Amino acid sequence: MKPIDLQSKVIAFLRFPLIVLVLFIHCNFTTLSGEWASLPFASTFIDVFSQRIAPIANPFFFFISGYLFFKTGQFALDIYFKKLARRLFSLFVPYVLWNLLYLLLAIIIGLFASKVPILSIPFDKMTFTDGLKAFWDISLIDGGSSITGPIAVQFWFVRDLMVAMLCSPLIYWGVKLFILLSGRRPLVRYLLFLVVIFAFGYWPDIVGFNPDCWLFFAYGAYFGIRKKEFIVAMLPYALPAALVLALIIGIEQWVPCEFVYRLECVVGLVFGMSLTTIMVRAGTWYVNMTLANGSFFIFAYHYMVLGFVVMLLGNGLIVPHTWWLALIIYFLSVALVVLLGLLFYWVMRTRLPFTTFILMGGRR
Repeated sequence: MKPIDLQSKVIAFLRFPLIVLVLFIHCNFTTLSGEWASLPFASTFIDVFSQRIAPIANPFFFFISGYLFFKTGQFALDIYFKKLARRLFSLFVPYVLWNLLYLLLAIIIGLFASKVPILSIPFDKMTFTDGLKAFWDISLIDGGSSITGPIAVQFWFVRDLMVAMLCSPLIYWGVKLFILLSGRRPLVRYLLFLVVIFAFGYWPDIVGFNPDCWLFFAYGAYFGIRKKEFIVAMLPYALPAALVLALIIGIEQWVPCEFVYRLECVVGLVFGMSLTTIMVRAGTWYVNMTLANGSFFIFAYHYMVLGFVVMLLGNGLIVPHTWWLALIIYFLSVALVVLLGLLFYWVMRTRLPFTTFILMGGRR
């Protein structure tokens, strides 16, 4: 199998497990009540998995997006506008439609509840301006939520990705400068990369300009601009990456900081890509296109169902009295959201194919 074909399979395979990790990020139940926090083993496991392991999915997606955006290695004004035109349908249209859907559902629920869900403001206090703010950053709404994301919270990823794509000429020339400075000297390239990772720790805190997005989008762009398959470059480092990753995780326990975390994400990305390449090439892991194609729908809809699950658990409907029951609820919640998502996606794709096509941004 050609490297480019194998790489396509690796990307397709990763879409589903990475989306599942995103669901786990939003399933940190340890803050719901004292019962959850009183189970040391379960609460520690859930907190570590949801807050440290699962979030690595975001750098993976940013990296893949950066590679695909620049995979031709060429970049000019006409190419830039053609790329933006394609992303207008695949990213911007779903972003607007899903946020509109979430906003309408929140307003409907707000008619019968004391507050508008997610926005956390009384229904009679909500204004048209608040509705507009909900498409960008709900923390801008007076007296509302502190979450710096749109009302479809998980779409902060798409929002920040679109901003990075709009600024892609800056990223392109930044990567070209990196290639020029590092040349063919591997040691200089690695040291310069460490400096870049460290420098991102001083990135200003501006909503929409996510430092991890720019860092890993540029990292993927590096391989695209060089027209080099990243699986070829990363595969020889599978074992060293595993060892270094274990070391960094240990260091982070004692020296938690943004630099160590981002370094952990970089090494974890190299290890994850290499491991997936090995397993897909050997046929141990195969690409299930139903799961891969349904991943975006699961990503887009999941906050609705998870919000309902969190509400039920927060109200004490199901109280975990043992650590193993807490973990069962934790994993079953994600499994339920995934299965319902795949079912809804299949029904909509067969019954409402055009609507699904639009909501999915042209994804099949």
